[in-house]
Amino acid sequence: MNLTPTSTGFGATVTGVDLGSAISDLDAGQIREALDRHGVLAFPAQDLDDDALATFANLWGELQVHPVAASLGGTDPIAVVFNDADHPPATGGDSLFHTDYSFHYQIPDVAVLRSVTAPPVGGATTWADATSALRRLMATDGELAERLRKLYALHDPGPRFRHEMEVRMGSEMADRVVQQFGDGSLHPVIAAHPRTGTELLFVNAGFTRWIDGLSDDESDDLLQRLFGFFDEANQFEHRWAAGDVVVWDEHRTVHRGPNDFGTSRRELHRCTAGTSAPIHAGSSTTPQRKE
Repeated sequence: MNLTPTSTGFGATVTGVDLGSAISDLDAGQIREALDRHGVLAFPAQDLDDDALATFANLWGELQVHPVAASLGGTDPIAVVFNDADHPPATGGDSLFHTDYSFHYQIPDVAVLRSVTAPPVGGATTWADATSALRRLMATDGELAERLRKLYALHDPGPRFRHEMEVRMGSEMADRVVQQFGDGSLHPVIAAHPRTGTELLFVNAGFTRWIDGLSDDESDDLLQRLFGFFDEANQFEHRWAAGDVVVWDEHRTVHRGPNDFGTSRRELHRCTAGTSAPIHAGSSTTPQRKE
């Protein structure tokens, strides 16, 4: 197994391992250690089916059904992202940096994507490092960082998410999703990684709406400033080719996929493993639901 990190150490490309074959305990341990070290791992030119994708994701824990799918009776942990001329990419939060379903009281520990069909132009995914975003914040305004340690932010699906659900599933299903998840969840603005304990900035432009205890104007201004630290943070971009597999740490990263591939065909299969509530950096507990 060969590992090629980026110059910043955030994100790495892995070759010399066949994820479609049985992964030895040694390789599994090295892969998990590499993910903790680099946050995102890209495995080019793999040949996986969904069963092999699930087996690989299982290295990090029990497979999870997306909470929205589960609330509608779904049981399959494999989700399919498909676009073509008749199914254009969504115009909502996927193009903004986000943490997958952070509006839920728990988020996935790890997510894995495999590319079945990649568009000829565009369609890249970019990840940003929430730990380096926090370091930049602390270096820029340490007093603000200390203040944020005491604060929580509300994450909720928002109107764009409801619109996407309506387009995909109809208004009745969209209403059920909003009823289940519309109140959102409170999460610490500065969290601790559940495995490594490393502190990170836990807000995202896709789902974070306001900071609890602040006026609307103050919250909006502060959130926009915090979102900017992800634009300045260490980043890793992957341009997809058919067969590629990428795994990332959902706690440490935010990600986005610009809708820049027009009507080209794109198909990605996604799986998540493990689930944890974000942990306050100064505590072992955190509020789970907005009261």
